[in-house]
Amino acid sequence: MTDAQTIASRFIEALNQRDFEALARLVNEDVELDSLTGQRTVGVGPLRAWLMNYLRRFDEQFGDVVLMRDAFGQRVAADLTARGTMEGFPAASGQGYSIPSVLVFEIEDGAITRLSHYRNIRVFEQALAG
Repeated sequence: MTDAQTIASRFIEALNQRDFEALARLVNEDVELDSLTGQRTVGVGPLRAWLMNYLRRFDEQFGDVVLMRDAFGQRVAADLTARGTMEGFPAASGQGYSIPSVLVFEIEDGAITRLSHYRNIRVFEQALAG
C-alpha cells in the first residue's frame, strides 16, 4: 500500500498537470470535497467537474509544498503556495496572484476519502483586487 504522503503528493502533481484521470484513480468513489466556500461536493464525478470549473476560473499551480501527516498516517496536510490568474471577472481579468493555501487529505485503504481546501479568503480577495 502507498503511504498517505505519497498519495497526497501524487494528487497535487496530477492537479498541476490537469490530469483528471490520474486524480480519479487517487480518490475513493464517494470522495468528499469541502471547498473554500464551505460547499461540500460528494463523488468522484462531481469532484472532477468542480475542479475543472474552478481551474477554468482560477488557473492555479501549487508549489512550495510541505507535507505533514498525523501519527496514524490517515491525514495529510499540504501547506503550499497557490499561484495563478483569474479570468472572466472585470476587476481581476488576467491578474496574477500568489497566496498561501492548505489542502487536508483524509486517506483510507490507499484512497483519498475527503479533501478540504483552506486559505485566508480576505488575502485571496485582496490579491484579486490588485
